[in-house]
Amino acid sequence: MKVLLLGAGGMLARDLMAQAPDGVDLVPRTRAETDVTAEAAVAAALREVRPQVIINCAAYTNVDEAEAERQEAFLVNGVAPGIIGRAASAPPHRSPLTALVVHFSTDYVFDGRSHRPYREDDPTDPIGAYGASKLAGEQALAASGVTHLIVRTQWLFGLGGRSFPRTMWERATAGKATRVVNDQLGRPTYTVDLARAVWHVIGKRSGILHIANLGQATRYDVARRVFHAAGVPGLLSPCTTAEYPTPARRPAYSVLDTAKYESLAGTALPRWEDALDRFLQELTAEARG
Repeated sequence: MKVLLLGAGGMLARDLMAQAPDGVDLVPRTRAETDVTAEAAVAAALREVRPQVIINCAAYTNVDEAEAERQEAFLVNGVAPGIIGRAASAPPHRSPLTALVVHFSTDYVFDGRSHRPYREDDPTDPIGAYGASKLAGEQALAASGVTHLIVRTQWLFGLGGRSFPRTMWERATAGKATRVVNDQLGRPTYTVDLARAVWHVIGKRSGILHIANLGQATRYDVARRVFHAAGVPGLLSPCTTAEYPTPARRPAYSVLDTAKYESLAGTALPRWEDALDRFLQELTAEARG
């Protein structure tokens, strides 16, 4: 199976490359190599590679800056998926082998007012620019007519980029007192586990699928485990969202329901605590060289 991986310089892309199964001919392209916001560049990449599957990891991910850089966020998150979908589905660029575009979205497409985990078919209502841009991307890809799999996930962390757990680890190991909100609930997800899951479901389903590590936690729960692992639990204290204002509003409750993935795969991803512990072990090993 020949796979074109767009946005290959990012955190999730790193683990998708590392976890690629035998038999996958993976062609990675960074943003500098293939600009997903440029129709000509995407079409040229498809003509050259002629992939069976296109995985789009290119994304604008800074939630707070998206409020001020709305145009850039919508270009990368909202417009580019449609460009990719149209290039993959329309002649003369379409390869007869191209069967699927895999794209990643977020829990931020929901408003956070639910009292149960969000299912794939629940109504969307983003409350910030980032979530709105990601929803626009979902809609643009679907409108392109290409066969697609939209993977919604949340609270990602991994060795290949910046993340909340990495920031907490850096603050803990530097001995910095830290306050973290204790009233935002989600499912922390390790990119290693997500990458393995994505490879497992490619070709088995289209449409929208929620994938995240098992369990749920507040931001404070995550930070508390990190600070405890660093041996400095006393440096951490909880606060409310109101006490820690940010440019972007975040959903108070955005837990994703992953029952469809679990039925399809026959298993769930590991619990977030296990995933976080493995990540911290990797961070420690990385620091030691």
